[in-house]
Amino acid sequence: MITDERDEVIDRAARSLSALPMVNPMAVLEITAAAAVHRSMRPARARAVLGWFRRPSLSLASTGLLMAAALVVGFVTRAALTGAAETLGTQTSEHPVLTPAADAGAASRGVPVPMVYDAKNARSVTVVGDFNSWDPAATPMTRVGVDGPWAATVFAKPGRHVYAFLVDGTTLVADPRSPRARDNDYGGDASVLMVPTP
Repeated sequence: MITDERDEVIDRAARSLSALPMVNPMAVLEITAAAAVHRSMRPARARAVLGWFRRPSLSLASTGLLMAAALVVGFVTRAALTGAAETLGTQTSEHPVLTPAADAGAASRGVPVPMVYDAKNARSVTVVGDFNSWDPAATPMTRVGVDGPWAATVFAKPGRHVYAFLVDGTTLVADPRSPRARDNDYGGDASVLMVPTP
């Protein structure tokens, strides 16, 4: 059973759409001609390059070859830079060479452990701990670069050690990268250093 009832909203929409003006056939021809001319024109070089990036044109094999070539270039460049730095005897700012003080008996005292502390405003920093009898003069640190971190190498026997950084000769500061010591009898914060057996 079909009813012939019509909705009032549909009737209003139909009336408003029937009142639209007629389409100008010349305007349609002008638009389609402009589109055809635009399609036939050669795209600009930048547009062509961007289009090449947008469409997936690399196969799995060619992508793998590009990645392998990039790895080879990276390894060759790294080897060349590392070899040049070693030949010149220089150190790079990314990987500072932490050299201990020249001491004939240093190796017999323990395992070399590099220490790094970032204190931009400090005038001097030393490493003090039970491995050097808390002597402020035993392990002075040197600044890496103009305003880089302070670095030094300490020699510690295998086992657990407590240490701190002495900033400007007055303030004991714990190493923020190491666990804190629970009880420090020296009047400041300290850290724990675990030295493995070589």
